[in-house]
This record gives sequence, structure tokens and C-alpha cells, in this order.
Amino acid sequence: MTARLALFALLCLLSLSARAQLDYSAYGTLDLSYGRFEQSGFVHVDRYNSNSLSASFVGVNAKYGLDGGWTPGVNLETFLRFQDLTYGRNDNDPFLSRNAFVSLANSDYGLLRVGRLQTYLFETSTRFNAFGNSTGFSPALRQIFLSGNIESVQGDFYWDQALSYSTPRIEGVQGSVMYALDHGSKRGDYAGSSIVISRGLLGVSLSAQRVHINDGIDDPTNETTWQLGATYNFGFASAFGLYTDIRNVFLDVRSHLSSAGISAPIGPGKVLAQIAYSTSTGSAVDRRHTTTSIGYVYSYDSVTDVYVIGSDDRIRNQTRGLSYAIGARYLF
Repeated sequence: MTARLALFALLCLLSLSARAQLDYSAYGTLDLSYGRFEQSGFVHVDRYNSNSLSASFVGVNAKYGLDGGWTPGVNLETFLRFQDLTYGRNDNDPFLSRNAFVSLANSDYGLLRVGRLQTYLFETSTRFNAFGNSTGFSPALRQIFLSGNIESVQGDFYWDQALSYSTPRIEGVQGSVMYALDHGSKRGDYAGSSIVISRGLLGVSLSAQRVHINDGIDDPTNETTWQLGATYNFGFASAFGLYTDIRNVFLDVRSHLSSAGISAPIGPGKVLAQIAYSTSTGSAVDRRHTTTSIGYVYSYDSVTDVYVIGSDDRIRNQTRGLSYAIGARYLF
């Protein structure tokens, strides 16, 4: 339903292409690497990958300027998996797997969006860590979103049938709220919010979300998460920090996740380094998890990066996971 609505809106906007106010574009990221991939407790796999430094995706955008500063628009985006020659992050993803929404923006009143949306918790997690949106190698993203039900947040970091509102950015401060009501396989309701402050060289964020899932078959989920993020540009390097608290009421588990990283120019490129540490405790859980990653990114030109990256992943009482990859990223 969301995809059909967004596609219909895009066709309506493109039908107005003869008018000067219409603006449309295609964009995306193509990331391809080869390496060894291994999480703690799993067997390693040597393969090609499409999201080592950034997730590969393609998208189209169209927006139309109206009188009074109002701008309706539509965004349609899908992830790509080069190793499988298909779309989506996995076989369960829809075709428009990244973002698929219609929007209405005004510089004085803010931004309203409806459709499939990236959560604010994921947005701040990518903004306040050295590896950005690298789900393959960012220690913060691996632990907050991709380390299983005991440790990570529940539900996806893209919500269907979502409604969001972001305020105008006033003196570097912007607030956002989102609500989603999913009637699909993850039936339930979801709510999230964030406040981001950008003042010169300093950036700070406070994010929160609540996930309630109950499909009547599997065990229900009732989980709350809050997160504090910060970054500071020292000139010679940028530092990043995240602290995330996750409480799953039904499983009686609470996770505390901390992450620190730097990005520093060295030679013709830059070094990325980050460490994340988490504890998950409950009536039947006592888990300790440490992930460390380091990489070097060389900007071949303004749109192409070449990189080498590695990660050490350790969960107490499980085998060590070692991953590394060499690849290239192209932005358009």
C-alpha cells in the first residue's frame, strides 16, 4: 500500500515536468567489496558484500514548488545486493526496501512524511559514529541493531505505514517525531523521536523509541530505547560517542551499549576507528559483547572511495569473530 501510494505520487509529480518548479533526480550509493565475514560464535564466510562501508541502494526523488513555500515530494529507494544480484537487504525485504514516502515541506513549518521511513534511532546512530551507516563494520550499528533479540532493539530500523514530522531547524536545533502502525508480519505499533543540536564543531542528539509487537502467534514485544549521541570536530580529527539503553519488558532483559570512535585524515585518505561495548542482563541473561573496527578510506575522486576495513567481534564464552574486506564505493 505504501509503495503504491508513493509511486502514484511520483507519477503525478512527473506529469508536471513541463513546469519550471518541478525538480527531480536519481541518486544512490554503490558499494562492492570482497572479504572474510564472521560474527562471534559463527563460522566465517568468504564472499562479496554490498554494504561494507555503506549500504548499496538506488533512489529517485521528485518535488514540486508551490506558492507560499510549500513543496510536496516523493522519494522511492531500494537496497541492492550485488552478491545475490537482487534487491533488498534480505529476501524478506519489499521492493522499495529503503525509503518510500510522500512528503510536504515548508521552511517555516517543517517537514511531514508518510510511508516507509528510516527510524530516527537509526539515523542518529549512523550520524554519531565513525563508520556512518556501515551495517557491515560499524561496531555501534552491529550491536544496537544486528546482534539478536537479547542484545539489540526489536523490529526493523525501517517502519512501514509511518507518519513523521520534523520541525524547522532553528539555531541548529531540530526535533522530530514518528509513529507507525504495522498490520503486516510485525503487527504492532511503533513510536520514535529525536532532538538534534548542531552548534559549530559540536553535535549532540537525544533519541528514544518504543516498539510494541503482538501478532497473536509469537511472543509479544514491549521494548523502550533511549540514546545519547555526540560528536566534535577537533580539526585534526573528529570524535564520536554513543550511549544506548534498551529495556525489553517481556524478555526481562536490559542492555547498555557504549561506543566511541574517531575519523582522522592521514595521508591521502582518512582512518576510521571505533569500539563498542555492551552488557545485556536479566533473569536468565548475562552477556558481554565487545566489537572493534578500523579502516582506511582513500578518496580516489569526489564520488569514488577505495577502502580496506577490518573488525574484531567478541562475545563472552563464544568464539572470536574476525572480518575484513577491501572494496570501493561510488556515490551518485
